[in-house]
Amino acid sequence: MLVTKRLPIFSVWFLTIFLLKAGCTQNHTTADIHGPYLGQEPPGMTPELFAPGIISTDREEGCSGFALDGKLFVFRREWDSEDEIYVIELKDGRWSRSVAAPFSSPYRDKDFTIAPDGKTLLFTSQRPIQNRGVQREDGDIWMVEKTDTGWSEPRRLEAPINTDQHESYPSMTRDGALYFFCRGRGGFGKSDLFRSHRIDGTYQEPENLGALINTQEHEWDPYIAPDESYLFFCSTKPGGYGSDDIYVTFRTKDGLWTEPVNMGDGVNSSASENRPYVSPDGKYFFFTSNRRGNRDIYWVDMSLLETLKPQDESR
Repeated sequence: MLVTKRLPIFSVWFLTIFLLKAGCTQNHTTADIHGPYLGQEPPGMTPELFAPGIISTDREEGCSGFALDGKLFVFRREWDSEDEIYVIELKDGRWSRSVAAPFSSPYRDKDFTIAPDGKTLLFTSQRPIQNRGVQREDGDIWMVEKTDTGWSEPRRLEAPINTDQHESYPSMTRDGALYFFCRGRGGFGKSDLFRSHRIDGTYQEPENLGALINTQEHEWDPYIAPDESYLFFCSTKPGGYGSDDIYVTFRTKDGLWTEPVNMGDGVNSSASENRPYVSPDGKYFFFTSNRRGNRDIYWVDMSLLETLKPQDESR
């Protein structure tokens, strides 16, 4: 009599999840996609879903960004409350399958941006410090770099950037200034935006961006222009279109910020919009929205920004 063995329930569950992930993350062949921006037709002044079926799927997709002069696309996907960072590379004129980044951990690697150098990725993670211990309750800011031989080991930024509070969505200027948001650090509201200057390679004590930008509600997800000329961020303050909206403020000649402007109902909706990002060539604005039910990545022509600039000639 033939005797069969049953797989343990855990093994069956793990195999099912693995196959589901493989089916979603490897949903095209290298022969399918070529050309810049994953072969997508550029959008106009109306936001469009980015790379439907390839990047934006029936799963939850979050942050996104191009690195290495547009030859590497990085994005975040959530699986059953498990966050991972994925990459797609342009190889021999074709885009590869999406795979989990080798540095991404089981400890909820979350929001990220890519620095102006095109190879440094700044991300938020709840991983243990020094790769030991249990998952942290709060998020810290980490840094990893794409090299000719692969990815470097992730490095956690030390104090005064990281504390025992939640720091997230780091964004860097060309000269190294770091913008991020923090909950529980003190300030004006439930979470505030901060900036830290880097002097002689060392980050200084972060400064709150002030009451013009921060309110009694949540301000989060800052994306700073490489030359620090504008700042996108998200807010849950009253007067928006949905649960959180994307705003923009411009840097004046005297170093101050203009009154934040809501990006309007072309970008914002009755749902949630956040995680702003601008392509390295400055042509396209990316953001995420759950207007279709699950969170997806959208993009729109950056000329939209010109319509939002203050007309004051003194700038």
